[in-house]
Amino acid sequence: MLEYTPIPDSDRPPWWRTAGYLGATAFMGLFSLVFSPIGRAVTPGASGAQTLILLVGLLACLGLPVLLCWRHRIPFTVTLVTAAVAVVMPIGNALLLVALSTLIGRRRGPAVWWTTAAAGLASAWVVVADSLAQPRGASFWKAWLGPQPSDYSEPYDLPALWVIGIIAAQLAVAISLGLLVRSRREARSAGEAVTVEKETVVRLGDEVARREERERIAREVHDAMGYRLSLLNLHAGALEANSTNNPRVAESARLIRETAAATMDDLRSLLAVLREPMGADQPSVSLVDLAQVVQESFGTSQPLSSSIFIQDAETADPALARAVYRIVQELLTNARKHAPSQPVALSVTGSPSAGVVIETRNRYVGVTVAPMGSSRGLAGISERAQLLGGTVRSGLDGTDFRVRVELPWRTSGRG
Repeated sequence: MLEYTPIPDSDRPPWWRTAGYLGATAFMGLFSLVFSPIGRAVTPGASGAQTLILLVGLLACLGLPVLLCWRHRIPFTVTLVTAAVAVVMPIGNALLLVALSTLIGRRRGPAVWWTTAAAGLASAWVVVADSLAQPRGASFWKAWLGPQPSDYSEPYDLPALWVIGIIAAQLAVAISLGLLVRSRREARSAGEAVTVEKETVVRLGDEVARREERERIAREVHDAMGYRLSLLNLHAGALEANSTNNPRVAESARLIRETAAATMDDLRSLLAVLREPMGADQPSVSLVDLAQVVQESFGTSQPLSSSIFIQDAETADPALARAVYRIVQELLTNARKHAPSQPVALSVTGSPSAGVVIETRNRYVGVTVAPMGSSRGLAGISERAQLLGGTVRSGLDGTDFRVRVELPWRTSGRG
C-alpha cells in the first residue's frame, strides 16, 4: 500500500498550462520516434510489421499525453504508466519527466521516492538505449549532440560521460521543479493557516472585549436603573398606602408598584444574561404565557386589541419564545411611546408549519416624536429577528403605522 501525504492546495492549475504540456510532450515524443530504430527502419519498402509498430508508436505519442489531464488526481498511476510505456516504446522520456515532476510537487512520503527511483531507472534506460542505437539517424541524442554529419547513416558513439550527464541533468531538473512546486504549495498552505490563526486570535480578542463591555454595561445599568426602579417602587407603595379614600389612585399606585417590581425582575434577568458567558444557556420560557406578557405590558392608558393563536406553543424552542416575548414587548412599548392613547391592534399567529407572524397596527402620530421607523426599538427588533432567520417589514399604511415580523419555527431541542 502506498504511503504518502497529499500537499494541500486549493488552487487548480490553469487549463492553458495543461494544454502546453500536452503539445510539448506530444511533439517531443514524435521527435524521439522519428530518430529511433523504428523510425529509421520505416522506408518506402518497409514491411507491414514495421509500419504497424510505427503506427502504434504514433498513437502512443499522440494519445498518451492525455494522461496529464489526471496528473493531479492520480499522479502515481500517471507516472508509472508513462514510465512503463517509455521503456517499451521509443517515444522518449519527456512525458515521464513531466509526470514525475507533478508527482513530487503534489505528494510527499516514502511512496513518492520509491516511485521516483522507478521513474529514474526508466528514464535512464531510455537515454542509454537511445545512445546505443546505431546508426546516427536512429538516435535522438546523437542527432542533436554529435558533430554535424554528412550522412545520418554513419555510426557514431556518444561519450559515456555525456550519457551520464544527460541522465543526471534530466532527473535533476524534474526533481528540482517538483520540489519547488511543493515548497510553494506548502508555503501557501502555511500562510493560509497563519491567516486563519490570526483571525481566530482577533475573534477571541473581540469576544473578550465584548465580555468586558457587557460586564461594564451590566454594572452601570444596575447602579442607575436599579436605584431608580427601587425608588419608584417605594414611592408607589407609599402612595398606595395613603390613598385609601381614592380607589382609582390606589389602583394606579398598585399597578405602578407591581410594574416597577416586575421591571426590576426583568432587569435582574437581563443583567444575568449580560454577565453569562457567550453561548451560555438562558432560562427556559414558553409561548403558552404570551397572553400574560401582553396583559402586563399595557395598563389602562391605551386601548389594545389583541389576537393570539399559537399552535403547539409548548413545543416552541426557548430561543424562539424569548424572541417573540421581546419583540411583542418592544412593539407595544413603541406604540405607547410614539402613539400615546391611540388604539393598538396586535396579532400573533404561529404553528410549526407556518412559523410565527407578529403584526401591530396603530395610528401614526408624528407631531412631537421622530417616526417609528427611525427608532432604536425597530432596529433592535430587526437584529433579534435576523438572528433567527426572520424578517421585519414596517412603514406607513395610510394613516396607520404597521409592523410585520416573520420568524421561522424552531422546535424545542433544536440547536
